[in-house]
Amino acid sequence: MRVAILADIHGNLPACEAVLEDIARSVSPDYIVAAGDLALRGAHPRETVDLLFDRCDSVLMGNTDCYLAGNYLGGAYREKDHWKTELLRWTRDQLGGALLEKLGALPFSVRYTPRKGQDLFVCHANPRNLEESLDPTLDDVAVRRFFSHLDAAACAFGHLHFPYRRRVGRMLIADVASAGIPRDGDLRPAYGVFTFTPKGWRVQIRRVRYPVRKATQALTARRVPGGPLLVHKLVEARYRHHNALMEAARRHSGLPPPGPVLRPPPGAASRAAATPMNSRPSPEVDPASLPTDLDGTVTGAAPLPLDALNDFEG
Repeated sequence: MRVAILADIHGNLPACEAVLEDIARSVSPDYIVAAGDLALRGAHPRETVDLLFDRCDSVLMGNTDCYLAGNYLGGAYREKDHWKTELLRWTRDQLGGALLEKLGALPFSVRYTPRKGQDLFVCHANPRNLEESLDPTLDDVAVRRFFSHLDAAACAFGHLHFPYRRRVGRMLIADVASAGIPRDGDLRPAYGVFTFTPKGWRVQIRRVRYPVRKATQALTARRVPGGPLLVHKLVEARYRHHNALMEAARRHSGLPPPGPVLRPPPGAASRAAATPMNSRPSPEVDPASLPTDLDGTVTGAAPLPLDALNDFEG
């Protein structure tokens, strides 16, 4: 059995299309799952949600899907005068009542059972709720509390937008990261492929190229509330504590060292060469200055072969 899982698409239609195309062309899974956060923060919420409902065997609920549906609100979306409140209203208008109702009725999780006692459990953030991130820097005690009740051999989730895998006792867990707004220093959308073998579940994280500039220009052209900040987050592609996350992810899952994703602007090569990559701050990126190869050719589409790097899952 093979299950392809994409999460945190966030209305980024060009990225979603690229991921689904790669799944169809290179993976040919038995099932495709969209693991929540489908629409909010992107320029094409309706088109993205329609595509996911059409192409996926299961579509799960994420925290932002709950915000849109009106099930509850979290964070700054509860603040009356915050730009996120305006973004929420705009996205709801784009989706319309029928799709909002479908989002509000989405299931929390789905299971796949290739053999008795070998379930794959798929959810958005963690097996207990939609809000808490399974950060790779969490210690074993903190992580285990999310899984103590779960009877499964493997668990796939997203929410953090940062790919890694880990063992929790005998259970293989993996963040399949984000198909819409990656935050691990790599602009390419990520998704996960879980394959059941005679040795149990194995996971692979695949990265694909897509037209980044098309996504950023759409945020501006469609006057998405908070557009400039959303564009910045899309091309920044990392958290402030990126180094700590990357170190923990590599320790758990054998991820390779991070490499540069964005080429430095003209005249900055000497300064970049003098500064070690791990100590550089997150770049301030003008989307108009994105290099040509980011407009449709963000490095070649290729899997990240975690199994070959570290045969961790057994």
